Amino acid sequence: MIKASALLRTWFVVLFTFFAPPLVAQESASLIADRVFFDQAGRITAEGNVTVFYQGSELRAERVVYSEAGDQLSISGPITVIQPDGNVLIAEQATLDQDLANGVLTSARLVLDQQLQLAANRISRVDGRFTTLSRVVSSSCRVCANSQTPLWDIRANRVIHDTQERQLYFEGAQFRFAGVPIFYLPRLRLPDPTLDRATGYLIPRLQTSSDLGTGIKLPYFIALGDHADLTLTPYIATKTQTLEFNLRQEIKNGRIDIQGAISEDEIEGSRGYFFGTAELRLPREFLLTGQVEFVSDAGYLFTYDYSEKDRLNNELALTRVREKDLFRASATEFRTLRESEIPIRDTLPDRYIELTYLRDIPSLKLFGGEATARIDFAALNRPSSVDVDGRDVSRIGGGVDWSRQDILGPGIVADSELGVRFDAYNVGQDSNFDTNLSRFVPRGAVELRWPFARGQSDGTVDVIQPVIRLDYANTGGQAVPLEDSRIIEFDEANLFSQTRFPGVDGAEDGARLATGVSWSRRSSAGWDLDVAVGRVASLDGNLSFSASSGLAGDQSEWLLAARLGLNESLSVSTRSLLDDNVAFTLSETRVDWAFERGGVSTTYLFAEPEPLEGRNDRLSEWSFDGSLQLNDTWTARTDWRYDFNEGRAARAGVGLDFENECLRLALSLSRRFATSTSVTPTTEFGFRVSLLGVGNGRSTAAGTGSCNG
Repeated sequence: MIKASALLRTWFVVLFTFFAPPLVAQESASLIADRVFFDQAGRITAEGNVTVFYQGSELRAERVVYSEAGDQLSISGPITVIQPDGNVLIAEQATLDQDLANGVLTSARLVLDQQLQLAANRISRVDGRFTTLSRVVSSSCRVCANSQTPLWDIRANRVIHDTQERQLYFEGAQFRFAGVPIFYLPRLRLPDPTLDRATGYLIPRLQTSSDLGTGIKLPYFIALGDHADLTLTPYIATKTQTLEFNLRQEIKNGRIDIQGAISEDEIEGSRGYFFGTAELRLPREFLLTGQVEFVSDAGYLFTYDYSEKDRLNNELALTRVREKDLFRASATEFRTLRESEIPIRDTLPDRYIELTYLRDIPSLKLFGGEATARIDFAALNRPSSVDVDGRDVSRIGGGVDWSRQDILGPGIVADSELGVRFDAYNVGQDSNFDTNLSRFVPRGAVELRWPFARGQSDGTVDVIQPVIRLDYANTGGQAVPLEDSRIIEFDEANLFSQTRFPGVDGAEDGARLATGVSWSRRSSAGWDLDVAVGRVASLDGNLSFSASSGLAGDQSEWLLAARLGLNESLSVSTRSLLDDNVAFTLSETRVDWAFERGGVSTTYLFAEPEPLEGRNDRLSEWSFDGSLQLNDTWTARTDWRYDFNEGRAARAGVGLDFENECLRLALSLSRRFATSTSVTPTTEFGFRVSLLGVGNGRSTAAGTGSCNG
């Protein structure tokens, strides 16, 4: 017996490849060992650091004896078998066939996807597909020297692992938590960790609500082939019996997603909701999308915490976006859930049809600029037949816009714009307007920007850019109703725009001058800052916007916007409107801060009343959302929304999450304070436990796999 050097071990690989046909004659088989013996009975014995490779499987052992007569391997351990799917078998003794696919292992462990471990007295492999384990303890929890009891484990008389279906079948299963038996099941089936989708029950969730009482949600997942699934979730509580459902379907050129619920409760009796979306890619680059939203009553979504929507939209749309043109056609139905709007919903728009087509005009590039033509149609309907309140409007129109950019003298960027638009309206059920109206709006604009840049030796760059823009429009024809331009938001996005109106119906008339300056800094220290200030003035006397828009009178309020970013961990953005007395009429500030053990997002919003938005009171609200990792396994989180006008929270919630390598636990407590005739304040308590390493439940805990001491 001679101990093999590295060169000698390589020689044995070659030797076995040619002279041991039953074991290694196939192209994919090889054996490496420190010592090899041959005897007269035809047995081959390999000892010391034995490694066998065969068709993607790898076996490591101290001693392997191959018997040509039975085509069997007798192996002494410690033994490790790594299978092509990544599963690992560990044992002390084993008898396997030459393919490493069938046989018996004693004092063995099966490790699935480096997560779920199954320890057994004996493991048998049959047909390369089934693995049978006897007297089994299974868990994904790490067992440490100072704590031999896993946090949870499942004990069973026998377990069968179907490697083809990737399922685990337990017989006589007992679930234990911290070593204490919790419940017993004569039969139990679980997917192995490598399976993403399998029909069966998902993790249940306990929930307590002041409106619905204490109950449990038990979701059942149904795999409908490779591209569709259905999840049914019975929700049984003291005051409700609910069935939730979610259907997902991927089709050849699109997808469908449907979710909803049917309830029988003590609040309203029979209730429910149905939300659906669909997307289909059609020939010639068209995209068809659809959305359906239905709810039985205004308070259902809020009470069951399914959604915070207070208006529902049903829509069918066809779009196409290409390099030189855009097409969109849509039909939309609106339904309000707002308490203040329900009594007057007949006076609100309920159906809206829109068609738009935009296209570049290459021929106008001869003038050194770019031109775009637009044609559109819109029709809006109200259910009411009362004059004025039931106004119905349809519009067809189009226009052409041309723009050109030049660089003047010392680096001044000059933008020139020309445009004209024609519209024809048909108005019904409103005596304030003629039935047929027409309007045309020619316009022109010149914008000058003069950027100044300065670079410092450390890499910091500053850019200051003053901007002045002059717009002129002379609207001809008749006054038209404002349907798509009722709500105005004055911000940095439209400060230097041709119009502050968001839609087509609104048109700014006369001469207007917009001025402002921006400053940006990109620091070599990893932070950046952007600041912009500006305002708009009418040269003809009045901007003709509402008082609460910030654009009333002959000049607008001052717009101030700023953003600060620090090393991608801190972001602060703010936008404010200030009058000439430097008093805030609108202010919105958001802070996002991500640090090593958590994160914070908070927003403050202040706004004066806006009747056009249905808001007659001043808005002053603060929202907060944050999380903090207390240690490697525990994380605390909280969120709230505080209404300063009401002097109370609108919503508040706290939560505590635990996660290690084998268990995820989530506790939550929330309180919603909204009150109306359809909903009441409600408190909810949630409790959810997930066993990681079972199915596709992988751990993401920072402390995964660590032992203390």
